[in-house]
Amino acid sequence: MNALDLGADPEAGPVRDYRTSVPAEWIDENDHMDTIYYKVVANDGTRALFRRVGLTPDLMASNGSTFFQAEMHICFERELRLGDPVSVHSWLVAADAKRIHHIHEIFHEAEGYRAATVELMTLHISRATRRTAPMPVDLLARLQAMATAHARLPLPDKVGHAISAARRV
Repeated sequence: MNALDLGADPEAGPVRDYRTSVPAEWIDENDHMDTIYYKVVANDGTRALFRRVGLTPDLMASNGSTFFQAEMHICFERELRLGDPVSVHSWLVAADAKRIHHIHEIFHEAEGYRAATVELMTLHISRATRRTAPMPVDLLARLQAMATAHARLPLPDKVGHAISAARRV
């Protein structure tokens, strides 16, 4: 599959191009994957998702841009432990000229359970100004095509999930 291909059937579901297993250095004092490594796994899932629409380091270098994470929300559901096989299902929720909204579901690949979701807002940045800037029109069109395909399916239940605790007065 070439980098610009959205897949034989982009409506078949999320991008599932990233897999790994939990190495010893990711294990914390609770004998499970430390919270920070869920972001690492999601970051690699983001790279796989972006490659699928042709958003590569070479493209960014050629147009003087980059991407910054503006916001992230992790929902932990079940543990991942040493050696567990992990797969990431990546969904493109929306894209506009300067932003990409995406969510990753992190699964225990052998047992099939969802261990966590990581939802992100990514900004397109001009390297010259270090500020948001419109992305190339052709890239935006590919991102929006994928978001449209993903929107035809039920998105993960954690999209837009808010964190809250009642305030005591």
